[in-house]
Amino acid sequence: MIKSFNYIRMYEHLDRIKNNREKILLSIVIPIYNEDKTIRSILKSLPNKDYIEIIAVDDHSIDDSLREIEKVQKNREVRLFKHNKNKGYGKAILTGIKKSKGKVIITMDADGQHRSEDIYTLIKPILDGEADYTIGSRYLGTYHYELSISTRLGELLVEKLIQLFFGQRIASNQGGFRAFDRKIIRIFDNIQYNNYAFTTELIIRALLYGYKIKECPIKLMDRAHGKSRIILNKLALNLIFCVFRYLLIKIKMKINKKNEFFF
Repeated sequence: MIKSFNYIRMYEHLDRIKNNREKILLSIVIPIYNEDKTIRSILKSLPNKDYIEIIAVDDHSIDDSLREIEKVQKNREVRLFKHNKNKGYGKAILTGIKKSKGKVIITMDADGQHRSEDIYTLIKPILDGEADYTIGSRYLGTYHYELSISTRLGELLVEKLIQLFFGQRIASNQGGFRAFDRKIIRIFDNIQYNNYAFTTELIIRALLYGYKIKECPIKLMDRAHGKSRIILNKLALNLIFCVFRYLLIKIKMKINKKNEFFF
């Protein structure tokens, strides 16, 4: 069971910056595919204020995920959007981003690994002007499961490639717990990788535009139900293609001396 947390500090911070022009300060986007064992408790654990919106995007689940979301909707507002076919993780995120209204946008997974209490850790640097984009890092924080060698090597490879070609070291580069300032929402335009390498592509696009990225410590839990759907060989190929695609774009940008992407 996922607990509800005390959000007093976060509410105080958001209350201080709220103005009459901004009805929604924080959008929490949750992509869902067959997570009926966890989604209800996750939604119930999220912060609840009139300036916080919860956006659930169901990527054509074939279990009881929709029914579990509807149970929560009886007691609190959850904006639910449904895909009429399975489109993949990235497409679900993009749907939620497109529908969001918040000054700051959070994305978190529906499998129970992310703790709602870490939301404030991610949004505070953005609210304070220290970052445009934050990433929850298990390496700066903690993780409570056995991390496979293949997963760590994959992240390490991407970390070194991003550092070498795009100038910043980001150790936790495949995590789905992130926050974005709405002003950088253009990084979601013309996304090429909707499943594997989606998170890597977002990082690279943000760096090419010159946005500030910061990793923040989070506590990552083990999955209580189900298992990861990532196919490692497909992920590796997509990551390599993604990095070198944007390396070519960076070279073209330098030649043209413009902060624009060429496709």
